[in-house]
Amino acid sequence: MSTTMQQRRREHGLSLVEVLVAITILAVAVAIALTVYEMSRRSFKKGENLTEQQQAVRIAFDRLAADLRLAGYNYNPDGSKTRPDEQIEAAYDTAIVLRADYDAGTPDAITPEETMKGTDFLTVSTGNDEIVAYVLAKPDGSSPDTLTFEADVSNPRNGNLETVNVPNVALRQGNLANPPYTLYRITFNNDPSTIGTSAFVNRTPLIDNVYSLSFRYFDNGGAQLNTPFDLADLSDDIGGGDAVAALNERKSIRRIVPELVGLTRDPDPEWIDTADTHAATRRFRKFTLSNDITPRNIGMVGQQDLASDYTPPTQPGAPTLVPGHCGGLLISWPANPVDDQVAYYRINYGTSPGSAEGQRSVAGTSAFLSGLTDATQYYVTIQAADLSGNLSIKSSEVSATTSNTNTPDAPQNVAVSTDLDGAISVTWDPVTTNTAAVPAGDPAAPLLRDLAGYRLYRKEASAGNAIPSTPLADESVVKPKEDPSYYDTQVVNCRDYRYWVRAVDACGVASDASSPITGNSTASVAPLAPEQLQAFLAGVDRVKIEWKAVREDVDGKSVFIDSYRVYRTPLLPDGLTPTGDAAFTLLTTVQSGADRVEYVDNSTLPVGYVYWYKVTAVDDCGNESEAAGPVKPECAFDGDVVFVSPNTAQVAGPVDVVVRATGSDNYTKCTLEFVPGDPNAPARTEEILSTVAGQTQWTYHWWDGQTGPYVIRATVENETGCSKVEQINVTAGNDVGCCLDAFVQGQPIGALIETQCVGAGNAKCALLEHQMENRKCLTQVGIDRVVVSWIDVTGNDPKLSGLSFDGSTIWNANGAASPASTTLSQGASRDPNASVPAYFTNADIVDVRYAFTQNMTRKQGTTYFQNLFQVTYQFTLLDAAGLDTSIHGTCSFTNLQSGK
Repeated sequence: MSTTMQQRRREHGLSLVEVLVAITILAVAVAIALTVYEMSRRSFKKGENLTEQQQAVRIAFDRLAADLRLAGYNYNPDGSKTRPDEQIEAAYDTAIVLRADYDAGTPDAITPEETMKGTDFLTVSTGNDEIVAYVLAKPDGSSPDTLTFEADVSNPRNGNLETVNVPNVALRQGNLANPPYTLYRITFNNDPSTIGTSAFVNRTPLIDNVYSLSFRYFDNGGAQLNTPFDLADLSDDIGGGDAVAALNERKSIRRIVPELVGLTRDPDPEWIDTADTHAATRRFRKFTLSNDITPRNIGMVGQQDLASDYTPPTQPGAPTLVPGHCGGLLISWPANPVDDQVAYYRINYGTSPGSAEGQRSVAGTSAFLSGLTDATQYYVTIQAADLSGNLSIKSSEVSATTSNTNTPDAPQNVAVSTDLDGAISVTWDPVTTNTAAVPAGDPAAPLLRDLAGYRLYRKEASAGNAIPSTPLADESVVKPKEDPSYYDTQVVNCRDYRYWVRAVDACGVASDASSPITGNSTASVAPLAPEQLQAFLAGVDRVKIEWKAVREDVDGKSVFIDSYRVYRTPLLPDGLTPTGDAAFTLLTTVQSGADRVEYVDNSTLPVGYVYWYKVTAVDDCGNESEAAGPVKPECAFDGDVVFVSPNTAQVAGPVDVVVRATGSDNYTKCTLEFVPGDPNAPARTEEILSTVAGQTQWTYHWWDGQTGPYVIRATVENETGCSKVEQINVTAGNDVGCCLDAFVQGQPIGALIETQCVGAGNAKCALLEHQMENRKCLTQVGIDRVVVSWIDVTGNDPKLSGLSFDGSTIWNANGAASPASTTLSQGASRDPNASVPAYFTNADIVDVRYAFTQNMTRKQGTTYFQNLFQVTYQFTLLDAAGLDTSIHGTCSFTNLQSGK
């Protein structure tokens, strides 16, 4: 073999097998490297996920712990025994409300306390923004519970308690509710006009992705006060009520252990928390932060100066009562001696001797006590209080019966605006006097003290000068105020309207009418074109056209239109479409303020020919809309299409959509379209066929639109194929209100609850009973909370010991029965005994029984004493699988009595 051939053989490359082996080794090496990288990435991501959320939750928990440590600081600086302020205003298993001087020592602090001091308390150290609550809630407002407590939140402080409600919070948490939640720090507004409104509550979110929040409370001896501790059961919570037992229990708190369970920001796809039954959170890792906190100020109060004045003022003289103003008494009394140094006087009043149903504090020696029931006898005493808070004994009691002996003067200087677009503003001077100086005992007579508001009357100026019999708006709408006015939006632009005003007192006695005033509004903007223009054959030589009324202009501003111009073409061969506006001439003007307008054209209509129609909206200024149409009569359709349900603009939860045709045609089907206001949300179409001869009504069961605005459009078709359209605008919400019924043996629940009584002789009614059914919720509902309250008028001191549905106990006191005259809260479990099914048959009625430790009635001689009783159910609608939806409701059955 030559040298050249040997060299070529040595230059031969790798074989195919060698190449494949090399590639395989390389692929394995790359796969191992990628696996190691992915494991490292996941490990880093998991650590980052956990660390980031832990840090955020730690910051929020530290804020909570800091506020807990300061609880009660300087809350009662003068040690006043009459001040109802508490260091811990409410103590729930899953929420807490604290009071402390949180802004003390802060140089730039806003100090609303200066505005809150008054004649009752000269020193106020905690504003409403220093009443702090910690609680969990869904940020979308869907949480079903209400945090309730009683506190003095008036401005200025007066020592009276107001009930404060924080709605849409989660008092049941973890596996027993619907995590995750947001932790909120809640304070309250110092503006007294917002009490009882959503504006009173200020919510500050601290951290998202929270699984649960809980508190344990311990007394000085280390005993836990809220036992047994259960995140689902509110019945053992200390709560926020001011009954003696709850007050004493909160005062005994010396140590608090908060526990916050957070969730990682992202789920861990390789891990499942088997103890968590909620799909939304079971793949999230959880971590718990807890602390044992002993607030150093708890149990400490300010001490009164030993050198201060403890001598109360002398007894005031008996008051003089002057009736004559509706629902009010003018009260005056002699001033105490100057040496008494009276700071203010307290008026005590009630409807029976010795009662004090109401109190009012005033600085002077006279007051007008309003808001009373007319034609009712009231008993009144006076007490004097000095600067040290010492209160005198009560004056002699005096009584008088309220009455109404005067008539308001007529309003003066009524004026109207003339430059508003689509509205007329009516103003007048406030009425402050009566027509005569009565009652004679009122030194300020003829001062009007009982004004309830005003009644406004309106008519078109062309209709004459006689005042209408029915007001456009009454005192329920036009309230007394410094500059009374009414903004009238139901007017046609450039049309003259005439107005009158009367003043009316609290008993409904009205003044003479004011002098009439005429005005109008002007506009230069055209209305929108009419919608839903349709044309139908309505018999021989008759065409009916109809359209929806116009209520907006092209700029989206509300207007009122009651004039429409109908345009028509000459007779045209059927099949020929008109072109251009020139083909149409004005046929007529239709006057109608109805929401749906129609016009019948009785012109001759030869076979093979049709008219085409257009319609415009026009105001009295000459502003004319674009034309709706053109349309021509294609077919005959008798009657109208109307929505029976929903019949309101606001709906919530599953609702039945019911459509009716009012004519005599044979109808074949109804097609429903649900078009959401969100353009990214899918529309929905449902077709319902007529299944029986003569059917004129169709029902689509349980439409469950998501929250937001919708257009629901109904198209009804008759046997000839002719169809007619109607639509409504609705907004879907998440609160169904009350859709449960309660009754007793077929009668509405009310004056009496029939009972099954136990015991013998006069021992009656330890077990109260009524029936409850669900006819209107449309789906099964789960009971979230039951609040039972009663007033013991029998003296038997009954306590609630159990609550059952259909004989199965869903709550039991276990020996820890609540005191009478207080409220119990119950978190019912999610089992069939704690739910109310949708109504199908009478078998779905639930028998509800309330067990008490003592009888709710007592017989003395021939007289029965019956306890007053009420119950509130908070519930959630359930889906087909029996799981919670986001739809909630509340039913309260009040003014009840235990039966005989």
